[in-house]
Amino acid sequence: MDGLNNKFLGRRHLAAYWLRRGLLPCLLLICSLAQANTLLLLSSDASYYKDTAQSLQTTAAGLGVPASSFTVVTIEESRRNKSFSKTYQLIVAIGTSAAYEALQEDKSTPLLNIFTPKNAFDALDTSKERQPHHQISAIYLDQPLSRMIALGCLLKPEAKTFGTIFGPISQEVQSDIQALAHQNGILLKHSFLSPEDNPVAVLKPVVSESDLFIAIPDHAILNRAIAKWILYLSFQQKVPVIGFSKAYTNAGALASVYSSPEDIGKHAGQLISAWLKNGDENLWQPQYPRYYTLSTNPAVARSLGISLPPESKLYEEFQQQEELTQ
Repeated sequence: MDGLNNKFLGRRHLAAYWLRRGLLPCLLLICSLAQANTLLLLSSDASYYKDTAQSLQTTAAGLGVPASSFTVVTIEESRRNKSFSKTYQLIVAIGTSAAYEALQEDKSTPLLNIFTPKNAFDALDTSKERQPHHQISAIYLDQPLSRMIALGCLLKPEAKTFGTIFGPISQEVQSDIQALAHQNGILLKHSFLSPEDNPVAVLKPVVSESDLFIAIPDHAILNRAIAKWILYLSFQQKVPVIGFSKAYTNAGALASVYSSPEDIGKHAGQLISAWLKNGDENLWQPQYPRYYTLSTNPAVARSLGISLPPESKLYEEFQQQEELTQ
């Protein structure tokens, strides 16, 4: 009996010690974070989804959210393991397929969608599958248009006319990009392209009348169909192209701005940690990615007579240009 009393008194003295030191709230927070359970649902086992999840967990761990608080599964694994029969504090859907799966399987757990295009999230947000009070948010895959304009202005500051093509999805941002171009003293030449159109007939006059061409993402099928013609015609006309992926740059664009899996995972990890630890509601504001990557094609730059700054200088100048462009 004395041994039990001693243990009890020892715990009381220890708790009093931590309280005097002001560390008891910290211990309680650590315990609550350790018990928090977040489901990371991947659309597939593709490397870019896995890299996003890894970056998110690494960032969160660095901010005090332990790796043990995350459960990582693909859609296929979640069905096999009956993952949605368990209770979670938060579900993070990585990719559009995962977003729809999560919305279908769980109607109440807060849901963050990442690595999802804005138009896909907007459709999800208004979907009949969503319950009115279900808390959902997103970090879009898309870049804000201001970044694309900023990169074009930075790399070809003498350009007076930018060209672009709008598809069925991207036509929704027509007024936004026209306003941005106007604010920066740039004339925007544009046209519209549907899957039934002849891409060369639509693209050629726009490219030939532009000093620089901005490729705006649309349907994946349309993106693939017109990318080669944009790059071919711009090469013929010696018009630089600003793209939206590393693949675009490698294929012949002068430069691209995009958010990598690591960029999006880092942003998500920061938002989730702030919400879990401090109740920061910024997580529930759908937003463009905070971090981005710039890629350039030196061979294309040389052929166009454009001088590229060193990488560190490029990022510094781009940040300044983006602030001016917004």
